Amino acid sequence: MKKLILPIIAGALLAVLIFAGCGGTELIISIGDGMVENDSVSVKLVYGGKWKNGEKIFDLNYGHESEAVLADEYYVSFSDEDPLFADTIELHTFFTIKKADLEGRTVSGGKFSGKAVEVMVGDLASVLPAGEGTCTAEIVLHSSDTVFSDVTTFASHTITFEWDGGNVQIID
Repeated sequence: MKKLILPIIAGALLAVLIFAGCGGTELIISIGDGMVENDSVSVKLVYGGKWKNGEKIFDLNYGHESEAVLADEYYVSFSDEDPLFADTIELHTFFTIKKADLEGRTVSGGKFSGKAVEVMVGDLASVLPAGEGTCTAEIVLHSSDTVFSDVTTFASHTITFEWDGGNVQIID
């Protein structure tokens, strides 16, 4: 029995170290017409549990599938409200992708061809909603061609967070 305990403990510690080094939450957001095969543009965001002013909040990668018709620009923004249900939308863009930058970067089966970039925000309060306790914001992928009444031209994901002084603690 003693011979089994040491390998089990070593395996458990190795698993903890592997998962601790994974880099945080990974989120892929895509826009495109679900009725057209291989036509999406996607961003992959990897983020940790605490964001600080002037420091990296995301590792961001982007690409397009083979049949995507590309807009001139794509934006990754925060919004106080879900664009699907809001009458008016206020977007705080924190990353812009030009068509020329996107053309050489593909995504297939969740694998992105280019290297991720670090996204930093100097003042988190300028892009995220203020509040006491638990707050939410939408991460929105949209383009220069987006019409917010057409759900195939944008996508969003809700994040939940709390303010901790000037820093943000991610809850979800």
